[in-house]
Amino acid sequence: MKYNSIKSGLFMGGVVLLLSSSCKQPAADSFSIKGSVKGLDSGVVILQQFDEEEMTKKVLDSIPFKNGAFELNGKAMNPEMMSIVVRPGNWQTNVFVENSEISISADTTGAEHYDYTAYGGDKGAVLKEVLITGSGNHDAYQTFEKDPQQLKFKEGFAALNKAYELEKKPELKEKMKLKFDSLGKLNNAWQSKWINTYLQQQPGSVAGAYILASYYQMNSDMPLSEIEALLSKVKGEAEKSIYYRRILKSVNSRKAVMVGKDAPDFELLKRDSSSFKLSSLKGKYVMLDFWASWCKPCREGIPHWKKVYQQYQPKGFEIVSITNDSRRADWTRALDQEKMPWIQVADEFPVKNRTARVISQYEAPFLPFYILLDKAGKIIVRSGDEKDIDQKLKELL
Repeated sequence: MKYNSIKSGLFMGGVVLLLSSSCKQPAADSFSIKGSVKGLDSGVVILQQFDEEEMTKKVLDSIPFKNGAFELNGKAMNPEMMSIVVRPGNWQTNVFVENSEISISADTTGAEHYDYTAYGGDKGAVLKEVLITGSGNHDAYQTFEKDPQQLKFKEGFAALNKAYELEKKPELKEKMKLKFDSLGKLNNAWQSKWINTYLQQQPGSVAGAYILASYYQMNSDMPLSEIEALLSKVKGEAEKSIYYRRILKSVNSRKAVMVGKDAPDFELLKRDSSSFKLSSLKGKYVMLDFWASWCKPCREGIPHWKKVYQQYQPKGFEIVSITNDSRRADWTRALDQEKMPWIQVADEFPVKNRTARVISQYEAPFLPFYILLDKAGKIIVRSGDEKDIDQKLKELL
């Protein structure tokens, strides 16, 4: 089960835009966004920015939406993917904003409605019938999104999703997951090749950096050598983008916790609210187990770790399970059910809706994820496969 703060295909950054709704004719260093939405008459149109790090939405400009049309004017410090939202109804689409004359023609027909109010989110609709012209970066992004091979993969996933929803037998649903994995690997291979070719031809394209960032967000466990090879192709304006800088930040964070590095110390609370510090286990082999109550493969692996713990704990081995549950009741219920005999602590969420502190510090890309430390506190294994931990423990103990 993959873990990530956001699992949409959109990776929107936080570069500041300077806006002026009173400016009617854009100069070379400003933008104009003229749009119309068939099926809507009036309301308010919003230019919205998504801050990936803070997991927040920021309204950059808001103007009246009259007779089904609007016009936004301003200045973009850097090209950036933004959202256009029409309220009431939260009808939205995304557009790569850059300093040019941009035109948007949309239709509410066929819009994809969503409702996340039960999770504290919004209710609205994503516009599907949209034509955007005038933004070179948006054109480049659409070249990727509408590539015939990309469309085939989307159709394949849609068909699998439909079949999965209709299937009633649990054992058959489990088998279908293998088809998702297989198609996902083929899709990733194609996307990686496409991005590599595109960056070689257009190294300064901010859209290229955006597409790379989107890909990396969904494949944050890819080998460092691969992502660094792709990053090395990004040049010029794209290298100044928030998308490039965010990938680079993640790569540097991953390097800090790779095999051979000292494990960063941390302090978290146990179930009884007493404090646990990782450094207190120096002198033992320690496995950090990143998990959550809602993670099915995490729960399925617990019987195996009970056997491992029973075998190696007397020889100087300890496990520290770090839950990614944001609701304490879910965590404590799982502890009562699973009765794991090793150390249990809860990760912290300093900022609402953002990833937890320690799992982010250790760059654990998904759940379950395991990190094995030697007696000196150095990282000797990083893996999502329990077999890698088993093999190393067999060598050591």
